[in-house]
Amino acid sequence: MSGFLVAGNLLREHARAGRISLPRFWARRVSRLAPPALLVIAATTLAVAVWAPPLLWVPALRDAVSSTIGVANIAFARRGTDYLSTDSPSVLQHFWSLGVEEQFYVALPIVMAVTLAIAGRRRLTAVVGVATAASFVLCLWLVTVSQPWAFFTLPSRAWELGVGALLACLGTRAALPAGWVSRAGGWLGLGGILTAVALFDETTVFPGAATLVPVVGTALVLAAGSPRAIAPTPAASTGPSASTATALLARRPLTAVGDASYPLYLWHWPLLIVPAAALGRDLRPLELVGACLLTVALSVGTHLTLERQGIPRLARWRPRTSVLGGVVASAGVVALSATVLSTPVLSTDRPVGDPTVAEVLAGPVATRFVPRDMTPTLADVDGSLPALYDGDCHVDYDVDVSPGCTFGAPGGATTALVGDSHAVQWFSPLAARATRLGDELVTHTKRSCPVVDLDVEHPLGTGDFTDCREWGADVLSRLQADPVDTVVISHAVSGYRDLVAETGDFDADWEAALARFIDALPETSRVIVVGDTPRWPDPPAVCVSAHLDDVGACALPTSALVDPGAEDADRAGALAAGASWQATTDWMCTDLCSPVVWNHLAYRDTNHLTDEFAMRLAPRLDALLD
Repeated sequence: MSGFLVAGNLLREHARAGRISLPRFWARRVSRLAPPALLVIAATTLAVAVWAPPLLWVPALRDAVSSTIGVANIAFARRGTDYLSTDSPSVLQHFWSLGVEEQFYVALPIVMAVTLAIAGRRRLTAVVGVATAASFVLCLWLVTVSQPWAFFTLPSRAWELGVGALLACLGTRAALPAGWVSRAGGWLGLGGILTAVALFDETTVFPGAATLVPVVGTALVLAAGSPRAIAPTPAASTGPSASTATALLARRPLTAVGDASYPLYLWHWPLLIVPAAALGRDLRPLELVGACLLTVALSVGTHLTLERQGIPRLARWRPRTSVLGGVVASAGVVALSATVLSTPVLSTDRPVGDPTVAEVLAGPVATRFVPRDMTPTLADVDGSLPALYDGDCHVDYDVDVSPGCTFGAPGGATTALVGDSHAVQWFSPLAARATRLGDELVTHTKRSCPVVDLDVEHPLGTGDFTDCREWGADVLSRLQADPVDTVVISHAVSGYRDLVAETGDFDADWEAALARFIDALPETSRVIVVGDTPRWPDPPAVCVSAHLDDVGACALPTSALVDPGAEDADRAGALAAGASWQATTDWMCTDLCSPVVWNHLAYRDTNHLTDEFAMRLAPRLDALLD
């Protein structure tokens, strides 16, 4: 829709003036888009500072800056954000689409102005068509390689805007013939849009071929009722028939929503996310209704005051003044965000001290406040990763062979660490043990992939995860060809429950697959399966940052954080094949699981241990391996 409207406006300007004024166009975009966006960013920043847990302040500041300068989409792509994930979404995550649009508004006018000046409108249609097709092909490829980059970045999403721009370039040639063809096309297009709304979910490969459904649907609606919008002059246009889908969309209740659609989009997301962050839980039905009503109220107010009164006045400014005003206002919002979201206090002034080895072996002790000497600190929790993440040893989704990285001293006893990121949790204590004893540690780990022989769906929803199965086969062949003394296996077992559809009985499938893998290993290799660690509903560090003196408020019953069926299947599969199996939950939890144990923040996200806490548990692993 945006590509259609913007390209149409530029073409009409060219038809009227014989040229496209880039400064005037960009000034209009700044005047139109920046004021409501900056208002919402500023309001969201203040809301986070007042109500959200302190650990969310720095991410909110980072996202406020990237959203203000129009690169939020690139920032989310660089971080590998999963747009459908419910794990602490950014309060400004919806600004990704504005970033794509703003970058498109920089590129499209330049392409159009240069092409029209050199080759004319017919060649412009060809250029836009080729660019749109190229972007679509890139999208189909990139979504299989890196879904975040495919989802968030302009090159792979430009084709959706390009379809609209192509309709505008075709002009009245794009309009469906009057009569039943136009009516059928409009209803078919509207049906396509509604189908996408109703049926697309987290299993839909998006963006990808499925994106054609809403895009083509929108194009059909435009083509069914677009002569007025795409004609070079208003005189060449006609209104929609009263019996068409476009006539339905032209009725006042819907056009009123359209009038306030931009503020509605801007306000809806922070009003859903900030209250949930403040409460530490999902919003309940009545709270959701309240958030929606507040969204409507703020959106209507923004439309009636800022959009209908303030922006028309800004439109009278000279282009240079408009752009300069936008820069100054943006700088002001960044300064405000940096001021109110300055580094928060994230600990008490009371130390705890390191536990002894005997204390670690005796069992976990929850600390009911955030100690001054807690490691990692709340500010550093996101970076508390094992060194295995630094290189290419822990392989990504698209790798189907294991590099078999080695650590320690070759020539001693050899241990292989095998599994997914939950195996990587134990890398640091195992590597330290290998160095201390003069032994060798070999790693075979892959992101979100079990080594066992199961058909796993791709975690990013892009179809079969064939690279995972091939990687698992490669690991097995390496362990068979070059036997090690000890194989340590660990997985996020419960995380695969919704990604495996073998017989429909996940627990039985996992038990059988794990037993098959262990049975296929050389008899000379001792096999130890390390059980999974707790899985929290939300990152506990966020809660801890809001309860520095009462960490107990963030503790949860251990039974709520463990999948007993997955744990039993993991144990049964190991024991059936003659391997050892070790539960780990009692290493860090009693009847309650606390995010802070001794002087350590135990979890860096919902389901991974911090590296410092894993190292503190080294005596437990030593006792298991000795």
